[in-house]
Amino acid sequence: MKEKRPKNNGQENILTGDLIDETQSLIPEGYETIKKYPLHAPFSYANILYNNEKSNYLYFVDELKLNRDEVVIFENLYKLIEQSLESPKDSDNNTLDEQLNTVLKEHERIFLNNSSTSMEKVKYYLKRDINGFGIIDPIMHDINIEDVSCSGTQKPIFVWHRNYDSIPTNIQFPSEEKLNNFVSRIVFRAGKHVSAAFPISDLALQGNHRISVLYQKEVTPKGTSFTIRKFKEDPYTVIDLIRFGTINITIAAYLWLLIESKMSFIVIGSTGSGKTTLLNAITGLVHPDYKIFSVEDVAEININHENWFTLVARSGFGMGGEGEIGLYDLIKAGVRHRPDYIVVGEIRGSEAYVMFQAMATGHGGLCTMHADSLESAVKRLQQKPMDIPPAYISLMNCALVVKRVKENGTGQSSRRVVTISEITGANASHTAFHWEPRTDYFKEELRDSVLLKRISEATGRDTSEILAEHQKRITVLKWMMEQGIRDYRKVAEVIGKYYRDPQSLMSQIEVDA
Repeated sequence: MKEKRPKNNGQENILTGDLIDETQSLIPEGYETIKKYPLHAPFSYANILYNNEKSNYLYFVDELKLNRDEVVIFENLYKLIEQSLESPKDSDNNTLDEQLNTVLKEHERIFLNNSSTSMEKVKYYLKRDINGFGIIDPIMHDINIEDVSCSGTQKPIFVWHRNYDSIPTNIQFPSEEKLNNFVSRIVFRAGKHVSAAFPISDLALQGNHRISVLYQKEVTPKGTSFTIRKFKEDPYTVIDLIRFGTINITIAAYLWLLIESKMSFIVIGSTGSGKTTLLNAITGLVHPDYKIFSVEDVAEININHENWFTLVARSGFGMGGEGEIGLYDLIKAGVRHRPDYIVVGEIRGSEAYVMFQAMATGHGGLCTMHADSLESAVKRLQQKPMDIPPAYISLMNCALVVKRVKENGTGQSSRRVVTISEITGANASHTAFHWEPRTDYFKEELRDSVLLKRISEATGRDTSEILAEHQKRITVLKWMMEQGIRDYRKVAEVIGKYYRDPQSLMSQIEVDA
């Protein structure tokens, strides 16, 4: 197969141009670069390639390679660093950078004649392989990637890209030994264990990324495989979701009103539909003085809230699983702390019953659930192991169904909240918003809103006043979009200011108008 070199788009870097040209990866024949951007500049870049004949995309990691001399330096330094780690306690107290500098200083004569460029490349690979994610480390630096999956050896690793959906990469594990070593290392680094006796593992990695592992050929004939769900350090806010078209500004203001009144929400959708992202965004609208308790299997909720307690389930020890602390136990413990809102990453078992009991006593609830519609979610809630009585279903005031859909014209996938329903009974609800796929438009039915009427009765204001308040919040959200305020910390500041001093914020908005 003929291959060609990609064009250098002139990214600024600390390395010499001739070195980049010399070590540049080769692009397969038939593909052309349609987009290129840095991952860990100047060492790695992402090339989005497209093949016109096959009509498919390829995620091509363009990473600087070590030459023969640099490989020798790498191996020598790696051994010296291993020898310098006297105990886990010592290694915890020193960063890899400090250890590298110490080793280089102690063995200065050995590495004195090597160029600074070569040393920087070697340091990059040492950090990548010791503290990072090895051959997939460049991908883990890409903020556009949602998950990374490997189905076995000598097969391309696939990524889910926010703009191009699921696409293969030019990275693969060449042997079972290297794949098994990679999985064992990152699982061990997370303080867990995976083996032939316990081949299934689901845990949180550094950076709060989530990995699901199937180890060796105990449960899958293809051998070791894994999927990493990437954690976003800068989570999406309602402003982002409005820009993406997941919801519109009217929906965001409506949810804000309900949150203030401690209404309970359930976010329904399939795997990868954006349930947790939507849950995070809604939680960001909670009053800053409210106490929030979040309960999860693996930490994924990320909000800017001072009075926030986060609880994570713990697996048991030994063959008997002694000392296991599940979601059921955590929610029971959380209720005793008198939170205003209990946020559950996902309900699937007996913890749902405790959550509904908490909502019956005045606590607000936020959770996600795997289902494709409100009807199927209600059926799941009433079946084992959740066993929610029909009379309790209406305690969950609002249900949002989010789906991954194909955009008209482009064919690219995006997320949309297809329905927002106000639950009035086990088999009764009012649709407040409905997404129309043909026009990509959210149709609203707020004049007959059951929950806004309930807020009106609780506050003593008539419905027209509630709708006027709704318009005010639309104004605030529009202003944030115009001002480019989308960071979750900044959004939390504005939300908090409106709760505490709405007149001051509205005056500021009028000045900026």
